[in-house]
Amino acid sequence: MPKRISLAQRAADYFEMSGPAELVMAALLGGLLLALNAINILHRRFDSDEMGHLHIVWSWTHGFVQYRDVFDNHMPLFHLLFAPVLALIGDRATILYWMRLILLPMYFVTAWCTYAIATRLFSRRAGAWSVLALGFYASYHLVAFEFRTDNLWTPLWLLCVTSLLTRAITVRRSLVAGVLLGFCFAVSMKSTIFLLSLAISFPLAIALVRTRNAGQERIYFARCAATFLAGSILVPGTIAVFFAVKGVWRDFRYGVLDFNFLADQIYKNQLLYNRHPVLALVVLVSTLAAAIYIGQRIVSACGDRDVAFRRTFVFFICVFYIAFFKILWPPISRSYSGFYPLASALLVGGIFAASRRLDAYGWKFKPILRPATLLPCIVLAEMVFLLSLHPIRKNGTQEETRLLRNVLALTEPTDYVFDCKGETVFRPRCFRPILEAITIRAIRRGIMVDDAPERCIGTHTCVVATMLGKRFSSSTRQFVLHNYLPVAKDLRVAGMVLHASPQDPHRLNFQVVVPADYEIMEADRTVSGTLDGSPYQGARFLSAGPHSFESESGSDDLILLWAKAIDRHFPCLATRSSPHG
Repeated sequence: MPKRISLAQRAADYFEMSGPAELVMAALLGGLLLALNAINILHRRFDSDEMGHLHIVWSWTHGFVQYRDVFDNHMPLFHLLFAPVLALIGDRATILYWMRLILLPMYFVTAWCTYAIATRLFSRRAGAWSVLALGFYASYHLVAFEFRTDNLWTPLWLLCVTSLLTRAITVRRSLVAGVLLGFCFAVSMKSTIFLLSLAISFPLAIALVRTRNAGQERIYFARCAATFLAGSILVPGTIAVFFAVKGVWRDFRYGVLDFNFLADQIYKNQLLYNRHPVLALVVLVSTLAAAIYIGQRIVSACGDRDVAFRRTFVFFICVFYIAFFKILWPPISRSYSGFYPLASALLVGGIFAASRRLDAYGWKFKPILRPATLLPCIVLAEMVFLLSLHPIRKNGTQEETRLLRNVLALTEPTDYVFDCKGETVFRPRCFRPILEAITIRAIRRGIMVDDAPERCIGTHTCVVATMLGKRFSSSTRQFVLHNYLPVAKDLRVAGMVLHASPQDPHRLNFQVVVPADYEIMEADRTVSGTLDGSPYQGARFLSAGPHSFESESGSDDLILLWAKAIDRHFPCLATRSSPHG
């Protein structure tokens, strides 16, 4: 009677692992990774980019046109895809949790592509450990669950690479890969780095893996490359035509191209090709020479031509991906999320390959240095390092959720707000630019004009979100402090503390800057008196300019506050000793 094989052993055999113990360890680590990601979604603080992207998504659901009505410097596919989802969910303070969860499948697409690539390059065993090594790597782990363009952009890029590796390259497969890269461009113009990396890596890999009929193959691969390029133009070209037909071409071009080129001007002293062009050329040539040398070693170590091509191709992509970002791209907008999965596959596969090669030479390893022990130790070390840097005890999502809850309770959908990047999400912004690093530096250098105070006045903006208030210019910060009072954490509304005239303790003269409906309060009570010569009977619209209130009580502790804040039970948090909160 044949011996019955356990399920764990069959699974270990399928993943080509050393035995059930290694499989169980990998499965436990995979479970921990899933648990950590669930905790991250619910507890890790919301990044300002998440709020900014969500505001653009919201704008589409309310009839605004990206670039024309709201500023953005990203390609629009990410926002267009999630607009119907946001419309279905509706305006709610927990919206960022929902959007993280809805984007989560892309995390698993990235994991699957990492596994598929590593499997094609090395083995299923390498594929499984590559996913774990990638998942626990801090720089990837801490952003992989966020609602940001990179988490759609990266899986699309990996699908493109996977389609070029999984089978023999054909014209049809080249078209599919090109369309996938086109979708990458429709999400982010950083895909230029992808295209440059592929443009160099593919012919280099073909050149290193020589065959007898190389001439015919080069002609065939040239056809594949032309088809790939045609496919990559299709999606972004369609988007560009769409905005041109809608009459938004100029705004689209400024947001996607001109504004991003502004980064070159602002960060030119930090760009290697600007600072030291000769050194940049030397670095690029040296990188090319070193990559070719290592590529030749990879080819000579592989007995299979197809495997040699795939390994050198992915290796070249990683090398030139990093090189082009470091040499050509502004530091503020670099993203290595497309690099980490490929590098993880190469690193894990390299450990297995090195172990086999040294075993063949008769080298004897201590058990801890064998892949079955070494790789779990590496992944565990990654996890410990990750948790030591970013403990999971604290819930960091409450601040943004509280802000959204207060904004929804305080304002109407038509009320303008002043914030930095759209962190109030569900309300139109009075100030068009987004206050991120490029804009802030451009304002400081006089390249862009900071007219936030004028925009607040012109749009009668009565609400300011100060969560990212450190990004305000000094003049804007002073404007906010003097004309808005705190009513909740990170939230101010139009108003001011009123002080009696030195000559007459009953008279309080003040200057309104933001026209709106106001009420005058004394602590939590209404007051009586005369406002601008007529009896004060509650909320009244006050135009910009000087006003005067004569109090019957003669109190100096009066507050002028936006009437809607009082109606909706948002008391002023300013005190007499701290008039600006």
